[in-house]
Amino acid sequence: MEQSKISAMMDGKTLTKENINKMYQMVQNASDAEEKKNVMKHSVFFVGQLPLKENHVVDIMKTERIINTTVPVNEIDDCMKKLLEGLTTQTLLLQKEDGSYEVNTKYEKSIIKVRKIAKAYQMEREKELEESMPKAKKMYQMGTKYYHSGDFQEAAACFMNAVELAEHRMAYYSLAMMYMEGKGVDASLEEALFYARNAVVRGAVIAEPLEKEILEKMNQ
Repeated sequence: MEQSKISAMMDGKTLTKENINKMYQMVQNASDAEEKKNVMKHSVFFVGQLPLKENHVVDIMKTERIINTTVPVNEIDDCMKKLLEGLTTQTLLLQKEDGSYEVNTKYEKSIIKVRKIAKAYQMEREKELEESMPKAKKMYQMGTKYYHSGDFQEAAACFMNAVELAEHRMAYYSLAMMYMEGKGVDASLEEALFYARNAVVRGAVIAEPLEKEILEKMNQ
């Protein structure tokens, strides 16, 4: 499929490990005014995807959740550090005395534009997955039947297929449960958290208490 204008604008600027590392290196290496200007244009896209609390404060917990959908648990701290430090170096974010990070309102107009582009990109991505959703729903339904019959390995395989086909949010949730309980898969709280957070990010509110439970178990 030909890359759309929206996808081209977001290319290399989504909140993934590779893109965050690239942004951070660009910030560190920019020396002259023109380079710094280009890095600023690139980096404003990252701010435009950050979840915020009131008064433009970055919601750290939700940001970690988003990053964990592409980055393993043991790499989140490093990615968060690079993301926040890189954006603060450019004053796109301002670090407050309490350690929180606030969006610099000086760049608010640019960030509002980027938020619209990021939303359009998300909708574009969802539209791409629509074709595969009927198959994904069938795989999820099959997985549910296998699960209730006690065939957990087949259930996990079906849920995995539903995730791969169309990022089915309830399949993510089901896999999170299975990894937490060790049913059909090797028990792993890290994997459970990964799938739970993918479910939440994709709109499965039911996965939020599960995410909390997994985090509590990890901190015991």
